[in-house]
Amino acid sequence: MRRIIALLFFVAYHSNAQNTHQITGQVFDQDDTVVTVGDALLFIEGSETLVKYATILEGHFTLEDVPIGDYQLQVSALGFETYKETFSLTGDHQFFINLKEATTQLSEVEVVAAKNPIEYKSGNLKVDVQNPYFSSIPNPIDLLSRLPNVQVAPDRESISILGKGNPLIYLGNQRISMEEFVGLPIDGIATIELINNPSAKYEAEGRAVLLISLKKNTQLGFRGSVSETVSSKQNFNNYLDFNSSYASNDWTFRGNLAYNQLLQWESNSFLFEIPARDVAVDYTVLVPRNDRLQLNAGFGTYFQWNETDYVSLNTTLRLQTDDAPIVTDTFLRDGAEQFIKTDTGNDQTKNYYSASFNFNKKLSDSWNLFTGVQSTGFSQTLSTEIANNIDNSEFVMDQKREQEYDIHSLALRLDLEKALSQDYKWESGINLSQAKADAFTEIQDLANAEETIIDFSYEEKLYAAYSSVSGKLSKKIDFELGMRIEYNKVDGSTVHDGSPIVSRGQTNLFPKANVSVALDSSQTLNLNYGRSIRRPDFSRASSITVFINPFLEGAGNVNLIPTRTNEVSLNYQKKNKTLFMTYYQSADPMNFTISYDETNDRAILSQVNLDKEIGVYAGVTLPFSKGIWTSNNTISLNYNKLKDDDAGFSTVKPFVYTYTNHQLKIAKDTTLVLGAWGMGRRQEGIFKRNGLAVFEASISKTLFSNWDCTLRFNDITRAMNFEERYAINRVIADGVYYADGREVALSLKYRFGNKKSTDFKNRDVDSNLERIN
Repeated sequence: MRRIIALLFFVAYHSNAQNTHQITGQVFDQDDTVVTVGDALLFIEGSETLVKYATILEGHFTLEDVPIGDYQLQVSALGFETYKETFSLTGDHQFFINLKEATTQLSEVEVVAAKNPIEYKSGNLKVDVQNPYFSSIPNPIDLLSRLPNVQVAPDRESISILGKGNPLIYLGNQRISMEEFVGLPIDGIATIELINNPSAKYEAEGRAVLLISLKKNTQLGFRGSVSETVSSKQNFNNYLDFNSSYASNDWTFRGNLAYNQLLQWESNSFLFEIPARDVAVDYTVLVPRNDRLQLNAGFGTYFQWNETDYVSLNTTLRLQTDDAPIVTDTFLRDGAEQFIKTDTGNDQTKNYYSASFNFNKKLSDSWNLFTGVQSTGFSQTLSTEIANNIDNSEFVMDQKREQEYDIHSLALRLDLEKALSQDYKWESGINLSQAKADAFTEIQDLANAEETIIDFSYEEKLYAAYSSVSGKLSKKIDFELGMRIEYNKVDGSTVHDGSPIVSRGQTNLFPKANVSVALDSSQTLNLNYGRSIRRPDFSRASSITVFINPFLEGAGNVNLIPTRTNEVSLNYQKKNKTLFMTYYQSADPMNFTISYDETNDRAILSQVNLDKEIGVYAGVTLPFSKGIWTSNNTISLNYNKLKDDDAGFSTVKPFVYTYTNHQLKIAKDTTLVLGAWGMGRRQEGIFKRNGLAVFEASISKTLFSNWDCTLRFNDITRAMNFEERYAINRVIADGVYYADGREVALSLKYRFGNKKSTDFKNRDVDSNLERIN
């Protein structure tokens, strides 16, 4: 292993890589008041060739991925003279610009135009979250559900990318958990980028990355916002959010606090049979009012003593309680026929925290060092009382359960970057992490006067190193080549006898390659190859169980093994239109199924490994902008086949996915949005799933310059019911998950504070965060 790492580093060090930089700027008038809106254009010096363009918002602009060279910057805004400056770019550069008022006064001028909030480049998409439509959404999960190819699970506990599975989530250059992402304030997010072909720099556990960028420039002095969203679904929901920041020239402090009072509605219904056992179960689960209280808080501080060097500390806290009574109606045919009504009382707490410390130092003109340490914890308690009523007799208390789950993770990250020359860059780094979990279950079977105690401990260690090079093979061909090596050690055992249930260690290599060919000034071709892994969430690999009905339990699976995927993709882009195609093959894919446990004579709903998954999808993205109208459209043809020796195999048929979103800027401060997405019926080998068609609309308006008001209508036709059928592990199942998606929501946000700005930076360093809860 040491020889492999040494060889990778040696090859990388003697290779070449491309070097690009970022240009940022702050724009004020002659009185040092922020210029609210304008344009920043970057030209090659001495020519009219436009290299980059950015909109100035609240006095700030950013031009990214600019090669070293000589340029002219032009900054313009309504009512001011155009500012021009010629300069040579050799590294990241920041401008502080004061515009002069134009000598000609304009009496009444109103400009009404729309800017597309979604940008497409090399098969990736980037979303401007500060667009009025996106910034009015109260939480990040709902925001993601409005993006093309992003699918949110019915229980809202996970997200997936069509054809890609669960993505990694990064804040800046480091990974964060779903809990930490949900706790982020929308008002503090600048952009979200969906990277479909991540490089070796990113953890190997994922085929796509959601890259979150916070507002890089919070305001000098004190600034903040307060927002309130009232939402009517099956029940009433309320979101209250407060965000603030205070900055001096060197120091930045920021914090957020959110209080959500939710009454969640959930339901699913399944009919399943076990022919070998001659058992049939038809049940419906209903959670009419899950009284959920959430408190999300965060605090960060950042100190920068020169242009490139900084230290920062960031903390996140998320507290949640659930009072969730569950009603289950079950028809059970097991020899005789029984009708069972089950009342389950559930009191649950979920608490999450994370704290990270970062240090960044530019060692020389060509070397940069980043290092960080992060501590993360998650704890869950679940108290359950189960009463059954058989054949309309009376409710009898059957079971009491007390369950606890705790996990703590510590991670260290170190990254080195070296500019080998003007056009080449080498990147390398290491990740070390250790996670320890304990799952305790106590079940009192009152009917049989029995008690069961399970105390399961779990430990996982991950050691990883990566190295990558990028550069130009010619003026028109860019490349990136990288390798990641990871050693993963997993041990799990029951505490009372110490017998190991799972114990495995494995070393894996994950190559990554990307070639980009500029066919001409408006056409680009990208070819990508990558190998990735998807490890099970820690909570899925535990002994925690959930009672559904007397014959069915929801449970973790300590025997889950990771899914490994090889993937090849091709992207052709002409201006902002993209044609894409991907082929992938996965071993041991993970899916939820109902299976039969002979030892305990009951059915188990859990995540299991299947044998193989093969997929191909191809499609096109068609963004459009014209005056007050912008639209984003995606259509793809998808073929997906899941295989398993223990499954009844059915015909595989391709299905179509479509997405469309239209924004109309009907006045300078008013935006109307109409959108829809849908997919056809899916026959994916083992699974048969239904088609969907979902529609939404919203209207946003700015009042008195500091007030933002938005009215949203989601899932207008109430179409988000997810049906599936399968036959596997001697069980034939047919069911539906009902999503509480139909919503009318009203949001009101008030912004206050001054206008001057400074930077805030912080990275999370724990590669296991997404798997913790």
